[in-house]
Amino acid sequence: MSTTSSSSPAGEFSRLQWAAILFVVCCGFSSQMVSPLWVSAIISDFGLSEAAAGRVSSFEFMAVAVVSVVVALNITRFPTRKTVIAGMALLLIGNFASAFTPDENALTLARMVCGVGKGLVEAVVFSLVAGTTNPTRSFATLNVAYAVFSTFFYLCVPYTIVWEGAAGAFHTMGFVGVVGALFLPWFPERPLARSEITGFSLRAIPAYGIAAFVALIILWSGQNAIMTFIDRIGSHLGMSGTGVGRILSFAALLTIAGPVLARVIDTRFGFTAPLMIAIVLETLVTLLLGYSLSTTAFTLLVPVFMLMPLIVTPYLMGVLSLADPAGRLSAASSAAMTAGSSLGAWLGGMALTGAGYTALSWTASAQFLACALIFLFIAPVATRLGAHARAAASGAFGDPE
Repeated sequence: MSTTSSSSPAGEFSRLQWAAILFVVCCGFSSQMVSPLWVSAIISDFGLSEAAAGRVSSFEFMAVAVVSVVVALNITRFPTRKTVIAGMALLLIGNFASAFTPDENALTLARMVCGVGKGLVEAVVFSLVAGTTNPTRSFATLNVAYAVFSTFFYLCVPYTIVWEGAAGAFHTMGFVGVVGALFLPWFPERPLARSEITGFSLRAIPAYGIAAFVALIILWSGQNAIMTFIDRIGSHLGMSGTGVGRILSFAALLTIAGPVLARVIDTRFGFTAPLMIAIVLETLVTLLLGYSLSTTAFTLLVPVFMLMPLIVTPYLMGVLSLADPAGRLSAASSAAMTAGSSLGAWLGGMALTGAGYTALSWTASAQFLACALIFLFIAPVATRLGAHARAAASGAFGDPE
Protein backbone atom coordinates (compact mmCIF):
# COMPACT_ATOMS: atom_id res chain seq x y z
CA MET A 1 0.00 0.00 0.00
CA SER A 2 1.27 3.42 -0.82
CA THR A 3 2.32 5.89 1.79
CA THR A 4 -0.63 7.91 2.90
CA SER A 5 -0.87 11.63 3.08
CA SER A 6 -1.37 12.96 6.55
CA SER A 7 -4.28 14.98 5.25
CA SER A 8 -6.21 11.84 4.41
CA PRO A 9 -9.52 11.74 6.25
CA ALA A 10 -8.84 8.24 7.51
CA GLY A 11 -5.24 8.86 8.32
CA GLU A 12 -4.11 5.59 6.72
CA PHE A 13 -5.39 5.94 3.16
CA SER A 14 -4.44 8.30 0.38
CA ARG A 15 -7.16 10.63 -0.85
CA LEU A 16 -7.59 8.51 -3.97
CA GLN A 17 -7.93 5.31 -1.96
CA TRP A 18 -10.44 6.95 0.37
CA ALA A 19 -12.42 8.21 -2.64
CA ALA A 20 -12.42 4.66 -4.06
CA ILE A 21 -13.75 3.26 -0.78
CA LEU A 22 -16.57 5.80 -0.70
CA PHE A 23 -17.59 5.45 -4.35
CA VAL A 24 -17.49 1.66 -4.34
CA VAL A 25 -19.56 1.22 -1.20
CA CYS A 26 -22.08 3.99 -2.00
CA CYS A 27 -22.64 2.97 -5.62
CA GLY A 28 -22.88 -0.65 -4.58
CA PHE A 29 -25.43 0.18 -1.94
CA SER A 30 -27.77 2.24 -4.08
CA SER A 31 -30.44 -0.48 -3.78
CA GLN A 32 -30.31 -0.22 0.00
CA MET A 33 -30.51 3.56 -0.10
CA VAL A 34 -33.65 3.64 -2.23
CA SER A 35 -35.33 0.48 -0.94
CA PRO A 36 -38.51 2.42 0.03
CA LEU A 37 -38.96 3.39 -3.63
CA TRP A 38 -38.42 -0.01 -5.24
CA VAL A 39 -40.41 -1.77 -2.50
CA SER A 40 -43.36 0.50 -3.26
CA ALA A 41 -42.85 -0.12 -6.99
CA ILE A 42 -42.95 -3.91 -6.68
CA ILE A 43 -46.13 -3.65 -4.61
CA SER A 44 -47.72 -1.91 -7.60
CA ASP A 45 -46.11 -3.99 -10.37
CA PHE A 46 -46.53 -7.43 -8.81
CA GLY A 47 -49.71 -6.74 -6.86
CA LEU A 48 -48.01 -7.69 -3.59
CA SER A 49 -49.15 -6.91 -0.08
CA GLU A 50 -46.90 -4.82 2.15
CA ALA A 51 -46.05 -7.99 4.08
CA ALA A 52 -44.96 -9.80 0.89
CA ALA A 53 -42.89 -6.84 -0.32
CA GLY A 54 -41.32 -6.64 3.12
CA ARG A 55 -40.31 -10.31 2.81
CA VAL A 56 -38.53 -9.64 -0.49
CA SER A 57 -36.54 -6.81 1.08
CA SER A 58 -35.99 -8.87 4.22
CA PHE A 59 -34.40 -11.77 2.31
CA GLU A 60 -32.01 -9.38 0.57
CA PHE A 61 -30.91 -7.86 3.88
CA MET A 62 -30.58 -11.29 5.44
CA ALA A 63 -28.27 -12.42 2.65
CA VAL A 64 -26.10 -9.38 3.38
CA ALA A 65 -26.05 -10.27 7.07
CA VAL A 66 -25.11 -13.92 6.60
CA VAL A 67 -22.28 -13.16 4.19
CA SER A 68 -21.01 -10.35 6.41
CA VAL A 69 -20.78 -12.76 9.35
CA VAL A 70 -18.86 -15.32 7.27
CA VAL A 71 -16.39 -12.67 6.11
CA ALA A 72 -16.02 -11.13 9.58
CA LEU A 73 -15.32 -14.47 11.25
CA ASN A 74 -12.69 -15.32 8.63
CA ILE A 75 -11.43 -11.83 8.08
CA THR A 76 -7.77 -12.66 7.42
CA ARG A 77 -8.68 -14.99 4.54
CA PHE A 78 -10.33 -12.33 2.38
CA PRO A 79 -8.01 -10.09 0.31
CA THR A 80 -9.66 -6.70 0.17
CA ARG A 81 -9.67 -5.83 -3.51
CA LYS A 82 -10.44 -9.32 -4.83
CA THR A 83 -13.27 -9.74 -2.34
CA VAL A 84 -14.79 -6.39 -3.28
CA ILE A 85 -14.48 -7.16 -7.01
CA ALA A 86 -16.40 -10.41 -6.47
CA GLY A 87 -18.99 -8.54 -4.43
CA MET A 88 -19.49 -5.84 -7.05
CA ALA A 89 -19.91 -8.49 -9.77
CA LEU A 90 -22.70 -10.18 -7.80
CA LEU A 91 -24.28 -6.79 -7.11
CA LEU A 92 -24.45 -6.07 -10.83
CA ILE A 93 -25.88 -9.50 -11.64
CA GLY A 94 -28.52 -9.24 -8.92
CA ASN A 95 -29.63 -5.72 -9.81
CA PHE A 96 -29.88 -6.29 -13.57
CA ALA A 97 -31.55 -9.69 -13.11
CA SER A 98 -34.18 -8.09 -10.85
CA ALA A 99 -35.38 -5.98 -13.78
CA PHE A 100 -36.43 -9.13 -15.69
CA THR A 101 -37.99 -11.26 -12.95
CA PRO A 102 -41.56 -12.47 -13.66
CA ASP A 103 -42.78 -13.05 -10.10
CA GLU A 104 -42.09 -12.67 -6.38
CA ASN A 105 -40.00 -15.84 -6.05
CA ALA A 106 -37.67 -14.97 -8.92
CA LEU A 107 -37.35 -11.41 -7.63
CA THR A 108 -36.50 -12.68 -4.15
CA LEU A 109 -33.73 -14.88 -5.59
CA ALA A 110 -32.28 -11.99 -7.60
CA ARG A 111 -32.34 -9.70 -4.57
CA MET A 112 -30.55 -12.37 -2.52
CA VAL A 113 -27.78 -12.55 -5.14
CA CYS A 114 -27.46 -8.79 -4.83
CA GLY A 115 -27.40 -9.19 -1.05
CA VAL A 116 -24.52 -11.66 -1.18
CA GLY A 117 -22.52 -9.12 -3.19
CA LYS A 118 -23.36 -6.34 -0.75
CA GLY A 119 -22.30 -8.52 2.16
CA LEU A 120 -18.84 -9.02 0.67
CA VAL A 121 -18.39 -5.30 -0.05
CA GLU A 122 -19.79 -4.10 3.25
CA ALA A 123 -17.75 -6.37 5.52
CA VAL A 124 -14.48 -5.43 3.80
CA VAL A 125 -15.17 -1.70 3.82
CA PHE A 126 -16.30 -1.66 7.44
CA SER A 127 -13.23 -3.60 8.53
CA LEU A 128 -10.91 -1.18 6.74
CA VAL A 129 -12.63 1.86 8.21
CA ALA A 130 -12.67 0.31 11.69
CA GLY A 131 -8.89 -0.03 11.53
CA THR A 132 -8.27 3.71 11.15
CA THR A 133 -6.83 5.82 13.95
CA ASN A 134 -10.15 7.50 14.73
CA PRO A 135 -12.95 5.09 13.77
CA THR A 136 -15.76 7.32 15.10
CA ARG A 137 -14.74 10.12 12.73
CA SER A 138 -14.03 7.72 9.86
CA PHE A 139 -17.46 6.10 10.09
CA ALA A 140 -18.97 9.59 10.26
CA THR A 141 -17.15 10.41 7.00
CA LEU A 142 -18.57 7.24 5.46
CA ASN A 143 -22.07 8.28 6.53
CA VAL A 144 -21.60 11.77 5.03
CA ALA A 145 -20.82 10.17 1.67
CA TYR A 146 -23.81 7.86 2.08
CA ALA A 147 -26.07 10.87 2.67
CA VAL A 148 -24.73 12.71 -0.40
CA PHE A 149 -25.26 9.72 -2.68
CA SER A 150 -28.73 9.11 -1.22
CA THR A 151 -29.70 12.68 -2.08
CA PHE A 152 -28.94 12.02 -5.74
CA PHE A 153 -30.61 8.60 -5.87
CA TYR A 154 -33.83 9.71 -4.15
CA LEU A 155 -34.15 12.53 -6.68
CA CYS A 156 -33.55 10.42 -9.80
CA VAL A 157 -34.98 6.95 -9.13
CA PRO A 158 -38.66 8.03 -8.83
CA TYR A 159 -38.54 9.24 -12.45
CA THR A 160 -37.12 5.93 -13.70
CA ILE A 161 -39.95 4.19 -11.85
CA VAL A 162 -42.48 6.44 -13.62
CA TRP A 163 -40.94 5.50 -16.98
CA GLU A 164 -40.38 1.78 -16.45
CA GLY A 165 -41.88 0.72 -13.15
CA ALA A 166 -39.80 -1.36 -10.73
CA ALA A 167 -37.56 -2.45 -13.62
CA GLY A 168 -36.48 1.18 -14.01
CA ALA A 169 -35.28 1.28 -10.42
CA PHE A 170 -33.31 -1.94 -10.81
CA HIS A 171 -31.76 -0.82 -14.11
CA THR A 172 -30.67 2.43 -12.47
CA MET A 173 -29.09 0.62 -9.55
CA GLY A 174 -27.26 -1.69 -11.92
CA PHE A 175 -25.81 1.16 -13.97
CA VAL A 176 -24.80 3.02 -10.81
CA GLY A 177 -22.98 -0.14 -9.70
CA VAL A 178 -21.02 -0.06 -12.96
CA VAL A 179 -19.89 3.48 -12.11
CA GLY A 180 -18.75 2.32 -8.68
CA ALA A 181 -16.81 -0.57 -10.22
CA LEU A 182 -14.72 1.90 -12.23
CA PHE A 183 -13.04 2.92 -8.95
CA LEU A 184 -11.95 -0.62 -8.05
CA PRO A 185 -8.35 -0.23 -9.35
CA TRP A 186 -7.73 2.31 -6.56
CA PHE A 187 -9.41 0.31 -3.81
CA PRO A 188 -6.92 -0.42 -0.97
CA GLU A 189 -5.30 -3.82 -1.01
CA ARG A 190 -3.95 -4.84 2.37
CA PRO A 191 -4.51 -7.41 5.17
CA LEU A 192 -7.81 -6.93 6.99
CA ALA A 193 -6.39 -7.70 10.41
CA ARG A 194 -3.13 -7.67 12.31
CA SER A 195 -0.83 -10.65 11.77
CA GLU A 196 -1.08 -11.81 15.39
CA ILE A 197 -4.86 -12.28 15.20
CA THR A 198 -5.66 -15.95 14.71
CA GLY A 199 -9.28 -16.33 15.66
CA PHE A 200 -12.48 -14.79 16.92
CA SER A 201 -14.25 -15.68 20.15
CA LEU A 202 -17.26 -14.10 21.77
CA ARG A 203 -15.61 -14.78 25.12
CA ALA A 204 -12.89 -12.29 24.18
CA ILE A 205 -15.44 -9.51 23.56
CA PRO A 206 -16.40 -7.45 26.62
CA ALA A 207 -20.06 -7.21 27.59
CA TYR A 208 -20.36 -3.59 26.49
CA GLY A 209 -19.18 -4.56 22.99
CA ILE A 210 -21.80 -7.30 22.69
CA ALA A 211 -24.44 -4.88 24.01
CA ALA A 212 -23.47 -2.29 21.37
CA PHE A 213 -23.71 -5.00 18.71
CA VAL A 214 -27.23 -5.89 19.86
CA ALA A 215 -28.15 -2.20 19.95
CA LEU A 216 -27.17 -1.87 16.28
CA ILE A 217 -29.51 -4.72 15.39
CA ILE A 218 -32.43 -3.19 17.26
CA LEU A 219 -31.72 0.36 16.06
CA TRP A 220 -31.73 -0.59 12.39
CA SER A 221 -34.70 -2.90 12.79
CA GLY A 222 -36.75 0.01 14.09
CA GLN A 223 -35.34 2.34 11.44
CA ASN A 224 -36.01 0.00 8.53
CA ALA A 225 -39.48 -0.92 9.75
CA ILE A 226 -40.42 2.66 8.91
CA MET A 227 -38.04 3.39 6.02
CA THR A 228 -39.09 0.35 3.99
CA PHE A 229 -42.59 1.75 3.84
CA ILE A 230 -41.94 5.49 4.01
CA ASP A 231 -43.11 5.84 0.40
CA ARG A 232 -46.33 4.04 1.35
CA ILE A 233 -46.87 6.51 4.21
CA GLY A 234 -46.48 9.39 1.76
CA SER A 235 -48.82 7.70 -0.71
CA HIS A 236 -51.36 7.22 2.10
CA LEU A 237 -51.27 11.00 2.55
CA GLY A 238 -51.95 11.55 -1.16
CA MET A 239 -48.39 12.20 -2.35
CA SER A 240 -46.94 10.97 -5.65
CA GLY A 241 -43.82 8.81 -5.87
CA THR A 242 -41.78 11.68 -7.29
CA GLY A 243 -43.07 13.97 -4.54
CA VAL A 244 -41.94 11.52 -1.86
CA GLY A 245 -38.64 11.15 -3.70
CA ARG A 246 -38.03 14.89 -3.57
CA ILE A 247 -38.70 14.94 0.18
CA LEU A 248 -36.40 11.96 0.71
CA SER A 249 -33.72 13.63 -1.42
CA PHE A 250 -33.97 16.84 0.59
CA ALA A 251 -33.98 14.83 3.82
CA ALA A 252 -30.92 12.85 2.74
CA LEU A 253 -29.09 16.12 2.05
CA LEU A 254 -29.98 17.40 5.51
CA THR A 255 -28.83 14.16 7.12
CA ILE A 256 -25.26 15.10 6.26
CA ALA A 257 -25.55 17.12 9.46
CA GLY A 258 -25.77 13.86 11.45
CA PRO A 259 -22.31 12.38 10.84
CA VAL A 260 -20.83 15.87 10.52
CA LEU A 261 -22.19 16.67 13.97
CA ALA A 262 -20.79 13.37 15.25
CA ARG A 263 -17.39 14.34 13.85
CA VAL A 264 -17.49 17.82 15.37
CA ILE A 265 -18.70 16.67 18.77
CA ASP A 266 -16.62 13.47 18.58
CA THR A 267 -16.43 12.08 22.15
CA ARG A 268 -15.53 15.28 24.00
CA PHE A 269 -18.92 15.13 25.75
CA GLY A 270 -18.77 11.38 26.18
CA PHE A 271 -21.16 8.90 24.62
CA THR A 272 -24.19 9.17 26.91
CA ALA A 273 -25.64 12.57 25.98
CA PRO A 274 -25.38 12.26 22.15
CA LEU A 275 -26.79 8.73 22.14
CA MET A 276 -29.70 9.40 24.50
CA ILE A 277 -30.76 12.70 22.91
CA ALA A 278 -30.73 11.19 19.43
CA ILE A 279 -32.68 8.04 20.35
CA VAL A 280 -35.36 9.94 22.32
CA LEU A 281 -35.92 12.30 19.36
CA GLU A 282 -36.09 9.32 17.00
CA THR A 283 -38.75 7.69 19.14
CA LEU A 284 -40.91 10.81 19.29
CA VAL A 285 -40.66 11.45 15.55
CA THR A 286 -41.51 7.83 14.77
CA LEU A 287 -44.70 8.03 16.80
CA LEU A 288 -45.66 11.29 15.11
CA LEU A 289 -45.13 9.74 11.65
CA GLY A 290 -47.62 7.01 12.46
CA TYR A 291 -50.26 9.56 13.35
CA SER A 292 -49.34 12.08 10.64
CA LEU A 293 -52.39 13.58 8.91
CA SER A 294 -50.79 16.04 6.49
CA THR A 295 -48.07 16.27 3.89
CA THR A 296 -46.59 19.21 5.81
CA ALA A 297 -46.08 17.07 8.90
CA PHE A 298 -44.59 14.30 6.75
CA THR A 299 -42.19 16.76 5.11
CA LEU A 300 -40.99 18.07 8.47
CA LEU A 301 -40.71 14.73 10.24
CA VAL A 302 -38.93 12.62 7.63
CA PRO A 303 -35.61 14.56 7.70
CA VAL A 304 -35.40 14.27 11.49
CA PHE A 305 -36.25 10.58 11.33
CA MET A 306 -33.49 9.96 8.79
CA LEU A 307 -30.98 12.13 10.67
CA MET A 308 -30.98 10.51 14.10
CA PRO A 309 -29.53 7.05 13.24
CA LEU A 310 -26.66 8.74 11.40
CA ILE A 311 -25.75 10.48 14.65
CA VAL A 312 -26.06 7.29 16.70
CA THR A 313 -24.25 4.86 14.40
CA PRO A 314 -20.76 6.48 14.41
CA TYR A 315 -20.79 6.39 18.22
CA LEU A 316 -21.81 2.73 18.30
CA MET A 317 -19.13 1.91 15.74
CA GLY A 318 -16.63 3.68 17.98
CA VAL A 319 -17.78 1.51 20.90
CA LEU A 320 -17.27 -1.64 18.82
CA SER A 321 -13.78 -0.49 17.90
CA LEU A 322 -12.97 0.00 21.58
CA ALA A 323 -14.28 -3.47 22.36
CA ASP A 324 -12.32 -5.10 19.52
CA PRO A 325 -9.51 -2.90 18.15
CA ALA A 326 -8.63 -5.59 15.58
CA GLY A 327 -11.73 -4.61 13.62
CA ARG A 328 -13.47 -7.99 13.50
CA LEU A 329 -16.44 -6.86 15.58
CA SER A 330 -16.77 -3.75 13.43
CA ALA A 331 -16.69 -5.88 10.30
CA ALA A 332 -19.43 -8.05 11.81
CA SER A 333 -21.41 -4.89 12.61
CA SER A 334 -22.42 -4.72 8.97
CA ALA A 335 -24.22 -7.99 9.65
CA ALA A 336 -25.83 -6.49 12.75
CA MET A 337 -27.24 -3.52 10.85
CA THR A 338 -28.41 -5.55 7.88
CA ALA A 339 -29.87 -8.29 10.08
CA GLY A 340 -31.73 -5.54 11.90
CA SER A 341 -32.85 -4.05 8.60
CA SER A 342 -34.04 -7.48 7.50
CA LEU A 343 -36.01 -7.94 10.70
CA GLY A 344 -37.40 -4.42 10.42
CA ALA A 345 -38.64 -4.92 6.85
CA TRP A 346 -40.41 -8.10 7.91
CA LEU A 347 -41.89 -6.67 11.11
CA GLY A 348 -42.91 -3.45 9.39
CA GLY A 349 -44.66 -5.30 6.59
CA MET A 350 -46.54 -7.49 9.05
CA ALA A 351 -47.55 -4.54 11.24
CA LEU A 352 -48.69 -2.43 8.30
CA THR A 353 -50.66 -5.20 6.63
CA GLY A 354 -52.21 -6.35 9.90
CA ALA A 355 -53.01 -3.13 11.76
CA GLY A 356 -52.09 -0.06 9.72
CA TYR A 357 -49.75 2.89 10.06
CA THR A 358 -50.13 3.54 13.78
CA ALA A 359 -49.14 -0.06 14.53
CA LEU A 360 -46.13 0.39 12.25
CA SER A 361 -44.95 3.43 14.24
CA TRP A 362 -45.44 1.70 17.60
CA THR A 363 -43.51 -1.35 16.38
CA ALA A 364 -40.51 0.85 15.54
CA SER A 365 -40.81 3.05 18.64
CA ALA A 366 -40.72 0.06 20.98
CA GLN A 367 -37.40 -0.94 19.46
CA PHE A 368 -35.93 2.54 19.86
CA LEU A 369 -36.92 2.54 23.54
CA ALA A 370 -35.11 -0.79 23.94
CA CYS A 371 -32.03 0.86 22.42
CA ALA A 372 -32.24 3.64 24.99
CA LEU A 373 -32.03 1.10 27.81
CA ILE A 374 -28.93 -0.47 26.26
CA PHE A 375 -27.31 2.93 25.77
CA LEU A 376 -27.63 3.61 29.50
CA PHE A 377 -25.39 0.59 30.05
CA ILE A 378 -22.76 0.98 27.34
CA ALA A 379 -22.31 4.76 27.11
CA PRO A 380 -20.62 5.38 30.50
CA VAL A 381 -18.24 2.45 29.95
CA ALA A 382 -17.35 3.63 26.44
CA THR A 383 -16.77 7.19 27.65
CA ARG A 384 -14.29 6.02 30.28
CA LEU A 385 -12.42 3.57 28.03
CA GLY A 386 -12.37 5.99 25.10
CA ALA A 387 -10.72 8.67 27.24
CA HIS A 388 -8.15 6.13 28.43
CA ALA A 389 -7.40 4.97 24.87
CA ARG A 390 -6.87 8.52 23.61
CA ALA A 391 -4.61 9.37 26.52
CA ALA A 392 -2.63 6.16 26.05
CA ALA A 393 -2.19 6.92 22.35
CA SER A 394 -0.80 10.33 23.21
CA GLY A 395 1.60 8.83 25.74
CA ALA A 396 -0.12 10.12 28.88
CA PHE A 397 -0.79 6.64 30.23
CA GLY A 398 2.25 4.90 28.83
CA ASP A 399 1.72 1.44 27.43
CA PRO A 400 -2.01 0.59 27.58
CA GLU A 401 -3.13 -2.69 29.06
